[in-house]
Amino acid sequence: MRIIVTGAAGFIGSNLVQALNARGIDEIIAVDDLEQGDKFRNLVDLRIADYIDKREFYAAFARGHYGKVETVFHQGACSDTMQH
Repeated sequence: MRIIVTGAAGFIGSNLVQALNARGIDEIIAVDDLEQGDKFRNLVDLRIADYIDKREFYAAFARGHYGKVETVFHQGACSDTMQH
């Protein structure tokens, strides 16, 4: 079962990945904004199949790079309430 989690390195996304791992699921494509590399720390101890920047993900997905995807959990969002 291949699952995509957008916003995977954020608080909610990384906890979702952890919950999936607890259920034995590790075929997870973790998608997030890699401009802030420190967010990756939230995923260090978790099992994922791939970690990709959101800007590269769209093209890879459109090419069929990830094959059949069972589920998409869209947790990606701008968490900066002051961003314009």
